[in-house]
Amino acid sequence: MTMNEKKVSIKGKVSIGATVLYPDEKKQYPAVGLIMGTGKTDRDGNEKSFKTDLYKNLANMFAEFGFVCVRYDKRGTFETEGDYNTAGLCDLTDDAVSVIQYTKTLPYVDKTKIIVCGHSEGAMIATLLSEKEATAGLLLFGGAATSMKDALLYQNYLAAEEFANKKGLLGALLKKQASKEKMNAKVEGMFQKCVSVKKDRVFFGGAMLNAKWVKEHAAYSSDDFVELLKQYGKPILAITGTADLSADYRRLSALSEIPNAECLTPQNVNHILREIDDDNSMMTVKKQYARLSAQPIHFDTKQRIKDWLGQFKA
Repeated sequence: MTMNEKKVSIKGKVSIGATVLYPDEKKQYPAVGLIMGTGKTDRDGNEKSFKTDLYKNLANMFAEFGFVCVRYDKRGTFETEGDYNTAGLCDLTDDAVSVIQYTKTLPYVDKTKIIVCGHSEGAMIATLLSEKEATAGLLLFGGAATSMKDALLYQNYLAAEEFANKKGLLGALLKKQASKEKMNAKVEGMFQKCVSVKKDRVFFGGAMLNAKWVKEHAAYSSDDFVELLKQYGKPILAITGTADLSADYRRLSALSEIPNAECLTPQNVNHILREIDDDNSMMTVKKQYARLSAQPIHFDTKQRIKDWLGQFKA
């Protein structure tokens, strides 16, 4: 199917730079609004020194399945207005709501069949959006049923396990300076300090920190996200691979009693939905992403997404 692509500016609380991928304007299609994870990557999943095309790949996948897809730059980056350094979780959720509302206005979109796809922090934002804007379903990749604090603590656990097995001088230094206790204490200290201040930014750990973003994430536990998904009442597909170093795939068991939720934990699949080809180290994971992003999305995972999305094409 030949696809058309156009850049647009969406008017929300700030002007949001976005890209719409669509087949044609002759009839109406189901659509996917794509919400990215943390960091300053652009709507395609790239930044100056790090390129994956993750979100462009996902958009193309949805288009291949016959869906319109809208992806966008987060607040304060690239073609979206605002201040990235003071943008809170509520701001990011508001922007996602604006994108979905815009998608509903497109004449070639069936506004009753709009899916929200969130990756990493985007899965958290998509979950919060579910009680603010009517949608037809949720796709949650690498972050379902997980709070930001629990995600950070999980990453600390994996790092500490890896450091404990390091040999030689490097191993000794890592065990001393980056133990699980020290890393967890830093996360707890960060959340406590940000919750206690009124400023949007605060100095912590030798750097300026977006206190508003941390404080607003602190308001939600993993159980809160599970409860929101229980209340959603529409189809959910949550995917976290067993090789995901950013989110714990075991968290998906919390969704097992939700009748409308399906969960997938593909073996050896990482945070960018690729099958790993190395020892999956926390110390080299960014290089892994850069290398594996040239590979296709894990075949069985892609097929499961396609099958699940089929219900919205009837």
